[in-house]
Amino acid sequence: MSVEFRVLGRIEVRARGTTVALGSLKQRLLLATLLLNPGRPVPIRRLVRALWADEPPMSAVANLRTYANRLRQVLPDGAERLAGRQAGYQLTVRPGELDLHLFTERADEGRAALSRGDHAAAARHLGEALSACRGAVLEDLAGCTALAGSIAPVEELRLSVAEDHFDARLGLGEHRSLITPLREFVFEHPLRERPRAHLLTALYRAGDLAGALAVYTDYRAVIADRLGLEPSPELVRLHQAVLDRSPSLTPVVTVRTSSVPRELPSPCRSFSGRSSEVARLQALLAQDTPTVAVVHGPCGVGKSALALEVAHRVAPVFPDGQLYVDLRQPTRVPHRLLRHLGESDVPAAEDEATALLRSRLADRAVLVVLDGATDPAPLRFLLPATGPCAVLITSRSPLLLDGALHLAVGPLSDVDGLALLTRLAPRAAAEPSAAAQIVSLCGGMPLALHIAGALLAHRPSSVARLVRRLTPERRRLAELSFGGESVRTACATAFNTIADPLAASAFRLLGRHQECDAVTAARALGTDLLDTEAALDELVDLGLAEWRDGDTYRLPGLLRLFAAELTSADGTRPPMAGRWPVLRGGPAS
Repeated sequence: MSVEFRVLGRIEVRARGTTVALGSLKQRLLLATLLLNPGRPVPIRRLVRALWADEPPMSAVANLRTYANRLRQVLPDGAERLAGRQAGYQLTVRPGELDLHLFTERADEGRAALSRGDHAAAARHLGEALSACRGAVLEDLAGCTALAGSIAPVEELRLSVAEDHFDARLGLGEHRSLITPLREFVFEHPLRERPRAHLLTALYRAGDLAGALAVYTDYRAVIADRLGLEPSPELVRLHQAVLDRSPSLTPVVTVRTSSVPRELPSPCRSFSGRSSEVARLQALLAQDTPTVAVVHGPCGVGKSALALEVAHRVAPVFPDGQLYVDLRQPTRVPHRLLRHLGESDVPAAEDEATALLRSRLADRAVLVVLDGATDPAPLRFLLPATGPCAVLITSRSPLLLDGALHLAVGPLSDVDGLALLTRLAPRAAAEPSAAAQIVSLCGGMPLALHIAGALLAHRPSSVARLVRRLTPERRRLAELSFGGESVRTACATAFNTIADPLAASAFRLLGRHQECDAVTAARALGTDLLDTEAALDELVDLGLAEWRDGDTYRLPGLLRLFAAELTSADGTRPPMAGRWPVLRGGPAS
């Protein structure tokens, strides 16, 4: 399940594109404290202080336990994520789920670029970091004095990154466009000296000598009145340089290059088959009108490989650039695309950024690849009404996007699967019968075939031996793991996208049998027929199940084995075969 934890602004949790209701103020304070210490145990005494400051009730520890249990109920995978540790609690946050992690990663890249004088790269990375900010850190909890000590260093980091961004843009000669945002920043933070220096410099370079001098005079009066201090020696020297009209204030500007973005990752070198799908997508994307194509299908079926193969083939049709975004990592799509198109002044508001993106894409031949979409809402208004730009999206399920072409991708044919396997492991061609069996045992799934090919390429055993190891269903998923890739892990990731408990139960049920209709499933699950049909249809929409003739449902081979493992792990025994009158093929062996 795609989950986002947000602390840069109001505290917020989003799952599958919707906002999670976090409950009372105390629950939000508890979650905020844990998110500021992700993956680390937070002592009970510190949590009690965060929730009640210096006046905890006698029942504070019991109340804290209640709030933790309530958070477990509302958070995605809450029972697994929020764990009680000895004398404390710990929240598990996976890579890419916390906006603060994304912010610091981009900020570090930007600061490194700024230190080596690469103002263009610095402006881009620092801008991406700031685009993750929706406001001050935990701004809805700012009144909690007990949290102030934890919030302060993160908020200071946010402000200093904003100042670094001003610095980088000044280095690009953008002093005129910086004057207004600098005035706003100075108004909000009147005691910070560095943005005053930036504003003074920007005004001087824009030819407003009086305005530049007024910035210094105003700041000197403010800190004298509030702090009883004088400006730093650095600001005094800058003020004197303005008075002297020093040539040092007009340095050689690092010109922002207008290079065309070429962001596509390398295509899959072992890509095989899919000739009809490739031809169809190429023809669609080559049109001179805004185009959206959605490639959807089950996990491990090769959606991303197909999209990248097509994107590289049609790249010459899009001379103004090819952009790529991995949507499995939290990001604000319009903001990121604008910065990668060279836009430095990106509006914070989502609708304004989206509108500006449409303006920048209008009449430009740009291809945008969005890999791993789950929520269509942020993608609906990206394209302008005219122009030759195109968006190519991959998703496990169809997306409700107006005018989009949907292309379902299934397992490889036996011929294409064999071609892929022999390309990965040429010696498999010497044992064609055994190689064909491997393709069949892998269900034509490209991910499984890549792993099988890697096993053959890196281990000296025969092809027939691999067939023997893959044949028992109870061991097949364990065997299909190599070099950090695992079919079982891919299946688990897909299963975790199921939000409806009934759909999850139906998935487990389908793992016990080859095919099942809704009536039988409802009887086995003890649920309403219409609810059961809706749950089974959700599995189809998520690319986890297939709809068959006769209104029956089934899981693709390797997903069925994974579902059977879940049933075994739950300790649930399947019913006797006689209770399944409309099941086809009998219980799975």
